[in-house]
Amino acid sequence: MARTNMRQIEAFNAVMKCGSVTRAAETLFVSQPAVTKLIRAFEDSCGFALFERAAGRLHPTAEAQRLFLETEKLLTGVARVENVARAIRDLERGEVAVTAYPALSLRFLPIIASDFLAERPDVRLAIETRNSQSVYEAMLNGSSDFGISLVPTRHSGIECKPFHDNVLVCALPPGHRLTEKPIVDLRELVHERFISLGRDDLSTVVTKEAFDRAGVEIDAAIHVQMADTACTFVARGQGVALVPVLATLGWRTDEIELRPIWPSVNKTMWLYTRTYEPLSMLAGLLLGRVREALDEINDKYRPDPEAISELPPLPVF
Repeated sequence: MARTNMRQIEAFNAVMKCGSVTRAAETLFVSQPAVTKLIRAFEDSCGFALFERAAGRLHPTAEAQRLFLETEKLLTGVARVENVARAIRDLERGEVAVTAYPALSLRFLPIIASDFLAERPDVRLAIETRNSQSVYEAMLNGSSDFGISLVPTRHSGIECKPFHDNVLVCALPPGHRLTEKPIVDLRELVHERFISLGRDDLSTVVTKEAFDRAGVEIDAAIHVQMADTACTFVARGQGVALVPVLATLGWRTDEIELRPIWPSVNKTMWLYTRTYEPLSMLAGLLLGRVREALDEINDKYRPDPEAISELPPLPVF
């Protein structure tokens, strides 16, 4: 006995719904003999008659009526699978989980993801905030599709590669004397009350390297872990800070003002993915949106070469 195939079931359902082979053939866009052949093959595979033929018409048997209830469920399920597959293919449905360090995940990522989700209301998103040193843990336990950190990892099972440069800018209180300038020369911060970021994400290291290039030393008055905390102190008039530009989103100009700095400071952002596990199309699309937004905001605060040319030359060591 031959096994039933999906085309036979489709023909059977079409005849049951349409009431005739002719109309079923039109619905399926095939010939009438083709539908008749499919129905006979389906009867053979079932082992009993599905229709009684009288006066040139088909009349479903009681067995056909019972079988129709099940085949209808099957085809409805197939249609549902096809719709889900289409939604996944068209990036309209699915799940994305991201783990990122605070400066990225607290404001920047929700802003980018909101526009992304507005176009895809059926997509589910999870964002987990961890310090850069522990982003890899979320990748190892499988809770995230990708992670973004400010420190690289060599942990087995994780592929780690540079993702983007993160430009640092000078955060100033409104009305500060340096807001009158298009670019802040780090040498002008020597006598300023300075707010320093923590060591966990290498902010202290890259900031010190920049001041060393400028030939000056800075003794921070306030030490904090998060860029948002530093911006809060700046907004309250407690000093100036060098912060990642993406951490400045959401602050009004009457709270803090931002200026490019010289020498410029970039911090590398590292992308974590699981080794041998490809990124989903949906996660890849979100990642692309993040990259585009980073390009845009970094370009906005890159030092203007003309403004740099008007500054005193950096010391040569």
